[in-house]
Amino acid sequence: MFASIGAMVAIHSLASVLTSRTIELLASPTEFARTVRAAELELLPYYRATGYVAVTSFLLWYLRPLVAYFRAGCPPGASPAVQRAAVGFPLVGAVAGMVPWAGGAIFFPTVTIVRFGKWLPELASQEVISPLVNGFLATTTTYLFIDWLFRTRVVPYVFPGGGAADVRGAMTLSVRGRLLVFLVAVAFIPMFTMLGLARTTEARFTSGVDIARVVAMLASGSLWVFVLYTVLGIVLTLVLARTLTEPIGQVARALARIRDGEIDVSIAVESADELGRLQEGVNNMAAALKDRARILSAFGRVVEPAIRDRLLSGELHARGELRPASVLFVDLRGFTAMAEREPPGEVVATLNEFFTAVGAWVRECEGFVDKYIGDAALVVFGLFDETLDGSARAAGAAVKCATGICERLEVLNHTRRAAGKQALAVTVAVHSGDVLAGTIGAADRHEYTVIGDTVNVAARLQQVAKDTGDGLVVSRATVELAARAGVEIGNGASEKIVLRGRREPVEYVSLVREKPRGVAESAQPNVRD
Repeated sequence: MFASIGAMVAIHSLASVLTSRTIELLASPTEFARTVRAAELELLPYYRATGYVAVTSFLLWYLRPLVAYFRAGCPPGASPAVQRAAVGFPLVGAVAGMVPWAGGAIFFPTVTIVRFGKWLPELASQEVISPLVNGFLATTTTYLFIDWLFRTRVVPYVFPGGGAADVRGAMTLSVRGRLLVFLVAVAFIPMFTMLGLARTTEARFTSGVDIARVVAMLASGSLWVFVLYTVLGIVLTLVLARTLTEPIGQVARALARIRDGEIDVSIAVESADELGRLQEGVNNMAAALKDRARILSAFGRVVEPAIRDRLLSGELHARGELRPASVLFVDLRGFTAMAEREPPGEVVATLNEFFTAVGAWVRECEGFVDKYIGDAALVVFGLFDETLDGSARAAGAAVKCATGICERLEVLNHTRRAAGKQALAVTVAVHSGDVLAGTIGAADRHEYTVIGDTVNVAARLQQVAKDTGDGLVVSRATVELAARAGVEIGNGASEKIVLRGRREPVEYVSLVREKPRGVAESAQPNVRD
């Protein structure tokens, strides 16, 4: 901050030197103009000293809240005064620096009138135009430099979470305003200076100055103006370009990271103009995406991700629809007795361990867990497969999943036995057919699920497997569909049974598996109606 004031003093001091040189080039050659200029030079040091002291004092007063804020270690929640100073100082400082130049364009003509009793238009160049032109250039350079300095060194600390664009009562320039000021500084003022040089040359010809001398002065002045404004134009262009391209580059890089899936993105908000709003917009978008990801993650733990994504995209019909699918029920055997013996925490840990293994395998087989029912899970395959052979693929996937569950349980039991825990056993049943899929429940709480005869048959077949001690039971309808997909269930006993609630018998194939050691059968079967 103090560096910015020092830079202002240096820039305006350099502009004062350039003003003297400009006046030498553009001043009228008359005796009256030279006399007035001599009188000005007597007062000029006092005027400059007064102007520097007044402007510097004002700027130090304006920066008081910001200086105190940084001395306090930049605590969170900067006050409105601190925010206004951080956002508004570049323009306030530039305007304050322009005031002595504009004041001089009024003060010195007034002194000339008081002292000499008249003021002539030929004095405009040395008393009005040259000070205003060079003052404007100094002000423009000061603004662009301080604006860049505050963007990178002050604003990010005062607004770590954004909000610079929402500060009220602060003097700021929009991007359009900065471009307009830049255009005047690097385009119009050089042309205006060259026009003034041409008019001065004409006046010197008219006043009888030697032509060789006039031409030499014109050549020297033209070269000086060319070099000065070329260097100044390059400097101002680089400074302005940095304040525009760097924020845009940050935004572009942040958007590229978001496009690549990285949502933990935040960029420093450096200004209160359109670029600052753009930076804040990117931060807000990244924050919204993080919230969305968090919500989807939490939602996905309650609702199967396959269902969640279709619900959010509007692809599922809440009113219900009939779809072909294969339904798998898997149930822990002996869980009732285990729940009576084991502490509640151990029971929950066992269920979570079992369902984690089952859920991962189900997803590998391209199915999804519709719901967990105590120690059982309802799994659905092919619900959203609308291809011609979708039913066969679903049945094959269900059979593959069923046999894989039994195999993975053996691996899990090996780990449990090594830890001194009781082995687990399951019963699995699979049936295929049409299911009614839809959103079911009360108006204020419901779930997307499958119901119907196919689900009931699968549930009752699972109960049959539990009653008979079979490890895996697959309906004949599923076996035939799976065979079309190239999946064979293997050797097993084929039986028919009339299930409760049905008139026609259901044929199924059972695979009897040896009950793992240490497994206790539940006292009562878990019956599903």
